[in-house]
Amino acid sequence: AREDEAPALKREPEFADLPVPADPHVEIAMDPPCGLHLSNPKQPYFYENETTMGSYLFFHPPAGPSMTTGPDGFDYADYFSCKSRLWEVRVHMVFKSPPPADEEIFFGIELEEYMPVSMASRRAQQVIVAGIRQAVGGVYHSVGDDPSRAKGEIERPVCVLPLWAFDQFVVTPEGEEPPCLWDANFCDFGQRRYRRISKYSEEIAKLSKNFKAGPTYTFAFWGISRFLDVLNWAVIGLPVVTPCGVNNFCGKPPIHVVLYSLKRSQDPRHLQSRKTYYFRAAIWSAAVRPSRQRIEDLTGSVARHVDGPEAAEVKARTLRRRFTGFMRRM
Repeated sequence: AREDEAPALKREPEFADLPVPADPHVEIAMDPPCGLHLSNPKQPYFYENETTMGSYLFFHPPAGPSMTTGPDGFDYADYFSCKSRLWEVRVHMVFKSPPPADEEIFFGIELEEYMPVSMASRRAQQVIVAGIRQAVGGVYHSVGDDPSRAKGEIERPVCVLPLWAFDQFVVTPEGEEPPCLWDANFCDFGQRRYRRISKYSEEIAKLSKNFKAGPTYTFAFWGISRFLDVLNWAVIGLPVVTPCGVNNFCGKPPIHVVLYSLKRSQDPRHLQSRKTYYFRAAIWSAAVRPSRQRIEDLTGSVARHVDGPEAAEVKARTLRRRFTGFMRRM
């Protein structure tokens, strides 16, 4: 089997009645909770929080027949043909409260709590972070503060990147239609990082100082996907230290995909009091799930995903109306 090939899912008794595909996939829960979302969906998922609203697609090469087709017949297998990336995420984002111009913006992975790791795992982390730094540039990594030793506010474990690590962005003025997330020509829209890092960094720097309510900001990211095999919940692609399970570093799923701005401070740590979140999603592989109770807590439901025939349509209509209404009010 290939390194990125996911094995068939085993139905654990705890999840036997969970209405999800039998094929390997990724499961996602937005914050605040709005049901269970899946990778390779038939339609993009809508989300809303206190600072932003929008929609997103998380997709990967299909590992079975139920995960091959996306919105309007978008062929996930065809898209990833001849590509080395293992997954991609595309996000539409409309700010309700834009990030202040003097605050840095980061995106990446955050854990819920401190996770003690062995010396071997810590060395492996250093190699992995170095690989990420080489692939996309700057990275802020912290194992977090041990609550049994630290005094005052503690830092959660994080591994985050600056905004210019996004591979592509598009700015759509208020009142205009943003690019379709599954458009066959999506890669031609906006600005791309590939082979123009210096210029792209300047463009992102200008963008980050001028975020405002009204426009739709579209971001795409796949740069470190070759190191993170989410279907198998494994870190791969680095000599000596990989492959190894993600749980070696996070203890147990989920991990949280985050986008936040950071208030200025003399303390260099990314403390919760300094963060303003614009996107936060818990993510895990269907092959390595949190407990049933934890899934229900994260989704705000009795583990019923919103990609089901009726539930999906009702949820999509409701959120679409809210999204359209918000855009009209801007």
